[in-house]
Amino acid sequence: MTLGWQDRLKNGLSYGVKFNLYDSRTKITRYPNNPTNSIDSDTYIEGRYMNEIWGYTTVGIAKTDEEMDAHLATLPNGGQDELGSNWGAGDIMYKDVDEDGKISAGSGVLGDMTVIGNSTPRFHFGLDLNAAWKGFDVRLFFQGVMKRDYWEGSTYLFGASSSGQWWATGLEQIHDYFRDESSWSVVNGYQDVNYDSYLPKPRYSDQNQQCQTRYLQNAAYIRLKNLQVGYTIPAQITQRWGIQNLRFFFSGENLWTGTGLADQFDPETISSNSGNGYPLQKTFSFGLNITL
Repeated sequence: MTLGWQDRLKNGLSYGVKFNLYDSRTKITRYPNNPTNSIDSDTYIEGRYMNEIWGYTTVGIAKTDEEMDAHLATLPNGGQDELGSNWGAGDIMYKDVDEDGKISAGSGVLGDMTVIGNSTPRFHFGLDLNAAWKGFDVRLFFQGVMKRDYWEGSTYLFGASSSGQWWATGLEQIHDYFRDESSWSVVNGYQDVNYDSYLPKPRYSDQNQQCQTRYLQNAAYIRLKNLQVGYTIPAQITQRWGIQNLRFFFSGENLWTGTGLADQFDPETISSNSGNGYPLQKTFSFGLNITL
């Protein structure tokens, strides 16, 4: 869909607006090779949409060992043992969705995993704004995606994983992790306590990094892809120099981005290398256009 408007006012100001919108998604109507509807990233599930994200529902981060023990007491048939061990303060509490007294992926589409999102980019859009008056001109072009979910379970979000210390990631953006009085973390000579953290405590295991609602990223975004400002010297002046048209301009690329993604990720490169793709650069240029 494309909508546009172009106009020129009596005072000589001309302006224009153009908006375009595109959307698509794919549904599996028939797939006999997966009769049990198994949750597998390499197979399709009949009757469901492509790129669905299956994950657990997060209750929260246990602030104390007692809070975690109380949570595990509500799971008498195995607790969270299928996902990990030594649960305590700073660890994730998962919801028993199927109410069977334990946390597990189950079989097929059963268990405690449900569809928590979809990574298909939806509602791609572009917005083009332009105006010109007395030799001055300006153009802004925005683009983006209105709906997209993104799961990143690597060290680029959590800092540590089962891969061990040599694969841990020391990004500034992952500093907001759980720390309590018993933590080994010391900052400026005193214990750095952080009960209300965004991230769980670091572990060399994946038990806190299971695909889940708390850390599902909103990858929708809007980006100012291009801003261009110019000035054209009046023709009666440039023609004296043998020049039909002389325009000076400034152009900027990728100047601003609005997104709900964690700061270390770029919405246009998250599909590469576990979200660790090189971010798009801001580009500034100045120049002139000459027509003889």
